Amino acid sequence: MPSRAEPLGARIRRLRRARGLTQRELAEPRYDRGFLAKVESGERLPSDDVLAHLARRLGLTADELRFGRPPGAAEELTDALEAAYRELQKGGLETAEREFTRVERRAAEYRLPDVQCHARLYLGEVQWQRYDIPLAAKRFAHAMELAGTASPRLRAMIVNRVAACRALSGDLGASVALVETALAGLRAEQPVDPDAELALVTALIHPLIEMGALRRARRAAEEGHRALASARRKDISARYHRQAAQLWQEIGLVDRAEKDLSRALRLFTSLGYDRDAARSRWARGFLWRRLGKLDEAHAELHLARELLAKAGSQEGVLGATIELADVRRRQGELDEATELAEGIRPLLDRSPDIEARTEVLRLLGLVARARGELPKATALLEEAAGAQERSGLRGALVATSLHLGDTLHARGLIEEAAKAYRRGVRAAAMSDSGPTY
Repeated sequence: MPSRAEPLGARIRRLRRARGLTQRELAEPRYDRGFLAKVESGERLPSDDVLAHLARRLGLTADELRFGRPPGAAEELTDALEAAYRELQKGGLETAEREFTRVERRAAEYRLPDVQCHARLYLGEVQWQRYDIPLAAKRFAHAMELAGTASPRLRAMIVNRVAACRALSGDLGASVALVETALAGLRAEQPVDPDAELALVTALIHPLIEMGALRRARRAAEEGHRALASARRKDISARYHRQAAQLWQEIGLVDRAEKDLSRALRLFTSLGYDRDAARSRWARGFLWRRLGKLDEAHAELHLARELLAKAGSQEGVLGATIELADVRRRQGELDEATELAEGIRPLLDRSPDIEARTEVLRLLGLVARARGELPKATALLEEAAGAQERSGLRGALVATSLHLGDTLHARGLIEEAAKAYRRGVRAAAMSDSGPTY
């Protein structure tokens, strides 16, 4: 095995000898033996033309010869990344992380920036699955440093994940601005890569919903639907279906939401993406909970939670647990709802996930109200509403303000209740939708 620091001249000599060629046979007809001897000894650095000639004679590309890159290295390393990503999806976080790190280092040695960038993206996915959002954001930013050399699709995937980190941390406006800027840049290029476009419009849907900008979210979903016809990547298409389903259910198109979730589940399953398939089940449980199908929602969310735990997805377990706890609250199982919600507080305490934190606060506030603990319910709902208002989570703020107003009204605090209702009305007026409870 040659040294990783093998000089170029020594590499040429080694490869020539391995092929049974003399210096004259390798150099001619364009160069002579003496010239090649100087190249092999390191006395002369080969020009690009010389390197191209020698590479052809050795059966390599110029870059394979220049960087000591074995033939097919890019394809081999890319295949290794995809295999490790499927392992990550099944819960093999440590194994996948080691492989992503190996590929990232080898791609750097071989001067394969696109592959190196892809490995960095997947290293960020490891931290996302561990629910270490600050570290995931750093990993995605590390990938972004090489995005200028990456394919449009890979650049879009990185922007998608950076935007998700910003949205999760409560900076919805920055998330949307980042994606819209990237989308404008992509569309200025011709032809537009449909997978890249689909990845970017998918990234817009959730933050726009949370901002209460349902018309803009619908435009993004419809643009994604058009790009879907030309998209080639099943994983990007599946993520679009899952995200679009959230928009359809928000605006009352339940049948369309159910169809998209079924497509997402089917595609993820065909790819062997266990984590993403389980997240699709979580989304379906959320839909059924919104429709009042509590028994079906309970069964689906319970299964999703188990599958997400098996896949090592702490972020997914958190989300499914919040929904499951709310289902149990609605079913009157207040102790179980509280136990589920309190059980995920340690995860929330080490995360910047404002959306999840306020959902738990609202849930616990509603449990307290159901128990008749109205001052406690008021405090929890007020804390949730304040955080939602500061983070621009307008859709959630409308609902929380309604619950807070009802709680204050039940306590006989009419003026304070009116203020809470007006807060919700202002949030609805700032959105382009209207109240969604």
